[in-house]
Amino acid sequence: MATESKPVPPARPTMGFALLVVVLATLAERAFGLHDAQYVAAAAYLAFVLGCLPRLGRREAILLSVAALLTALAVLWRDDPITPLLQGLDTATYMATFLLTLGMLRTAAATSPAVLECGIYLTQQPPGRRYVALHTGGHLLGLLLNFGVLNLLGPMIRRGVESGDPSLAEIREQRQISAVLRGFPTILLWSPATITQALMVSLLPGVDPARLLMLGLALTFILLGVGWLEDRVRWHSFQRARAHIKRPPPPPAPWRAFGGMMLICAALAGSVVLVKLALDIPIVPALITAIPCVVIGWMALQNAGLGLRDAAVTTGQRLRQIVTVSFPNASPETLTLSSSAFIGVLVAALLPPELVAAAIRPLETQPVLLLAIIIAIVPLASQLAFNPIISVVVLGGALIRVPGLPVEPTILALALACGWMLALPGSPFSIPCLILGRLLNRPGTQISWRWNGIYTLMAYATVLLFIACARLI
Repeated sequence: MATESKPVPPARPTMGFALLVVVLATLAERAFGLHDAQYVAAAAYLAFVLGCLPRLGRREAILLSVAALLTALAVLWRDDPITPLLQGLDTATYMATFLLTLGMLRTAAATSPAVLECGIYLTQQPPGRRYVALHTGGHLLGLLLNFGVLNLLGPMIRRGVESGDPSLAEIREQRQISAVLRGFPTILLWSPATITQALMVSLLPGVDPARLLMLGLALTFILLGVGWLEDRVRWHSFQRARAHIKRPPPPPAPWRAFGGMMLICAALAGSVVLVKLALDIPIVPALITAIPCVVIGWMALQNAGLGLRDAAVTTGQRLRQIVTVSFPNASPETLTLSSSAFIGVLVAALLPPELVAAAIRPLETQPVLLLAIIIAIVPLASQLAFNPIISVVVLGGALIRVPGLPVEPTILALALACGWMLALPGSPFSIPCLILGRLLNRPGTQISWRWNGIYTLMAYATVLLFIACARLI
């Protein structure tokens, strides 16, 4: 007789307070230069990990087991195990803080009428401009919502296609979902408000953040064209057969909502600049310091109609809910991301630099081929369910220690970011494909390989050509 599985205990508010300490201590270290705060952050993080043990999923259990094994190997093999362990914990708390502060931004955006209006407008565009609208909209909304943009636009797309011609529902769903899935990941190439960019700057000494941003932004526009071209060529005959059909006019643009979104983005950008200049810190620590301030202001504006006193009370209640509900509910993602970063740091520390140097020595005179391999490793490893952050941290941490590496740090950072970006639409195990698969009740292999496999290969070739040219600039 089958036994019932043991229910997973609910997340406890105390876990939220442990994560709050992680966030505050990490900000104290990264933004205000209180270096001893990293030990407070590490202690609070370990308390959080202990609190997660009764409710671990399979993925988290595997990651923690690997982390424990690597910790034991570091103690046994390294003469100075404390250094890589502290570095791993520091990176883990940094990634946890980044994810949690982005989650605060997503929480505020989820209740914004402007965000909802923009999402509805994007999904109701006519076929001729729908791809560009959804690709661009998924990209821009992803800056605020991160993976939440998939939860916002996915159900809207599903409802829209179900209300139309049933014979065209699957094709329309494929085209619209693919546009969002291709547009959203390209934020990894340039936006400082992404974990990828934060990791590149932290992991690779010598990276020029301004140059990385400009190169990534240029590549983002190019990939929009690549995705649009693939969509047009694939569905050209289908479009021609339906060219004579009269369609209702598109809805009017919600300019007020667009203005509200632009105001929020401007407030965030301005706050980051002010914090950076006031504290004289790098852009990413300035970002995670500014986000909570912007979130408080955004929530207060959403409640402005309640009056000053009630708005303050409601905003305070929402902030409390973030700590006691949202932080604990985000514990699986937080643990996955932070433990993956810890694993990557330890693997890179345990790999002998001379071994890595010997492996790439045949490619020293062929840097473009080396870059092609680096870019390909991340999406290929993700086909085996390897988290891209592990691949990126291991590759970056190992390669940056190789003397005379024929690739400069900024180009290496762009290559790793491109590999991470390609893994998201191209792997059935990526978080976006898992989210969309659950929302649409479709297998991840259909969304990644069948719908976006050709695009991923085209994007890979485009990325490689772009980076080969960027080396000459």
